Amino acid sequence: MLSVTLSLMYLELLSHTAPNALAVAIYRPYNSITNGSTTDLAITFVDWSPIPPDGNMGIWRDVRLISTPGPLTVNYPAVDTKLSGTNLAHLTVFAEVTNWLSTPVTGTLEGSISGIGTFSQPISLKANEVQTVLFSNATYPVLNVKQPQLWWPWQMGDQNVYSLMLQLSVSGSSTPIDTHNATFGIREATSELTSDGYRLYRVNGQKILVRGGGYSPDLFLRVTPEWQERHFRYTRDMNLNAIRLEGKMEDDHFFELADKYGILMMPGWCCCDSWQHWPAWQTEQYDIAKASTVSQFKRLRIHPSILVFLYSSDELPPSKVEQTYLDAVKETNWFNPTLQSAADTNSHITGPSGVKMSGPYSYVPPIYWLQDTSDYGGAYGFLTEGGPGENPLSISSFPLTFKPSEYWPINNVWDYHCGASIGNFGSLNHYLPALRARYGDENSAQDFAEKSQVATYEAHKAMFEGYSRNKYTSTGVIQWMLNNAYPEMIWHLYDYYFNPSSTYFATKRACELLHIQYSYTDESIWVVNSLYTDQTQLQASVQVYNLDASKVYDKTISVPSVAADTPIKIGVIPSINGLSTTYFLRLTLTNNNQAVVSSNTYWLSTKKDVLEWNKSNWYQTPCSAYADFTQLQTLPSVQLQVQDTSSVQGDYNVTTTTVTNPSNSIAFFVHLAVKDGSGTEIWPIFFDDNYFTLLPKESRTIVAKYHSPDKVTVAADLWNNISGGK
Repeated sequence: MLSVTLSLMYLELLSHTAPNALAVAIYRPYNSITNGSTTDLAITFVDWSPIPPDGNMGIWRDVRLISTPGPLTVNYPAVDTKLSGTNLAHLTVFAEVTNWLSTPVTGTLEGSISGIGTFSQPISLKANEVQTVLFSNATYPVLNVKQPQLWWPWQMGDQNVYSLMLQLSVSGSSTPIDTHNATFGIREATSELTSDGYRLYRVNGQKILVRGGGYSPDLFLRVTPEWQERHFRYTRDMNLNAIRLEGKMEDDHFFELADKYGILMMPGWCCCDSWQHWPAWQTEQYDIAKASTVSQFKRLRIHPSILVFLYSSDELPPSKVEQTYLDAVKETNWFNPTLQSAADTNSHITGPSGVKMSGPYSYVPPIYWLQDTSDYGGAYGFLTEGGPGENPLSISSFPLTFKPSEYWPINNVWDYHCGASIGNFGSLNHYLPALRARYGDENSAQDFAEKSQVATYEAHKAMFEGYSRNKYTSTGVIQWMLNNAYPEMIWHLYDYYFNPSSTYFATKRACELLHIQYSYTDESIWVVNSLYTDQTQLQASVQVYNLDASKVYDKTISVPSVAADTPIKIGVIPSINGLSTTYFLRLTLTNNNQAVVSSNTYWLSTKKDVLEWNKSNWYQTPCSAYADFTQLQTLPSVQLQVQDTSSVQGDYNVTTTTVTNPSNSIAFFVHLAVKDGSGTEIWPIFFDDNYFTLLPKESRTIVAKYHSPDKVTVAADLWNNISGGK
């Protein structure tokens, strides 16, 4: 994890110098917890995936040989922003200057910022000195910027950046000997504790509900720029605004993408491995921990996307360890928030964390998120990691993961794709009882996959909706996880192959910028405005349908105004007589032009999930009774009508598909797939919606964007024809 620079000092290279080689001895890292034994501050995937056979041994970042024309170099620039409102920014620029000579050197460091101005100061460095040079806005008035173009997270505004150039020259010469160019954003990130003691973050003074996922690199640390960018496009397409990194720090390009896409980053060290095996730390571990943190702070501080650095995960560091990290904060002029732990801890040095890591990590029903109000992972406070856990692969990812003989029945090969076989995971055993009780026993891999897609859609959507409804009693939620290091049946919103499964679209719907939603606890209806402007002249439609598609409730609600960044309760569904055990709720929100701005369908049960709170633990809360959706298996087969047209728009191929339900039955959980000439589904792909429900005679038009050299076809499947009646 430590960024190591192997310096040859400043040498005059002669033309006849023979080639040189550097031999590096590489050892497998050890991850021991016993006091006094070896514990190496490397990386692990903990229980996220099977353990890599080599233990992630070796060099896994770029190796660079850098030459300079002179004795001084400038590196690690940063720009600290303090705002007076949004119309005046006070900047402080600093950078690291190194003298590679064994004699003193004097010179000048000059800086310029595009559209702002220039500034310079003389410098004097001792032999082999590394010095931080600072340009204060108090000394350099040009750094007090009026009407700055601020960098914002994507939901809040534009991702404006400025160009910074730093030039070094030595005394007696006007020719620069080193130049460093960087981009930065004028933005200020702060945190505070609410009156409830919950950690709240602000960007440029504006509150933000953090909604994101925990990122994992590839198990063997394989990476390309294109692969990285797919993750950011998917994250933003799902309407999320944050990514948490736990211990596996990505390269500079990754953070440049975060800046570009307006995604807030939450990097930090890992749990459950050497980074928290403090009893085994010796002097070298303290030195490496500090040097690693200093190294990361220096390279990360230029990025406006950095929201906070978590210098521990599951546990509060001992005072000596925490002070080591705080020394790194001071040494690097780190100006972004830090957090001593991802868990609910209280440090006598830095105070309460204001966040929680109370789970769950395994399946819980939708009602959990609003029913739990004080003890576990419910929709209050800041949940740094958690979620409904299991998320089995969709059937279209099976051929890439399993041999045909391994498809069915559920077997130990599936278990190998359920995280590391340690601790409380490594199988679907926590998940299967709820799935079968709520949706019925599965009879094939396809039937299992379909029921799982329905169950995980419902569960993940409820989590994000709960946190949205309760803002700012809830201040943040990080879904565990965003993606996997390896093809997995747990913990992701899209799978290893970039197949956007149902949870992808559940998240996209739940986090849409203007959203109408249902509350499982009290049957209330809410509109959540995640835009930073008031929304006016809206109208909500609330309709309830029995399983046979008969409409049993229909009401229109006027919504004159929803304040910026605010949820509002607009009504409650009354008691309805004659409901089928399983029934449907359709919510629609339109604007003053009668255009639909949000539409959501819920499948509900007259039988409720009953959580056993007295049996809760850090990874799940079991149920003593379950909602009953087994009647969904009686939905009749429906032959959908599908029409599509394709075109090219910029860099994308675009297919527009109109899907019609010609029957008198409800067409439940319709899924579209765009396939290439060989019949293979195209991923990554960007649908404006998927896994949706069509009422009788209803049509939906869905747009998909993707890259493919082939002529494509669109296939539609639905619950009725997979797990429903035939």
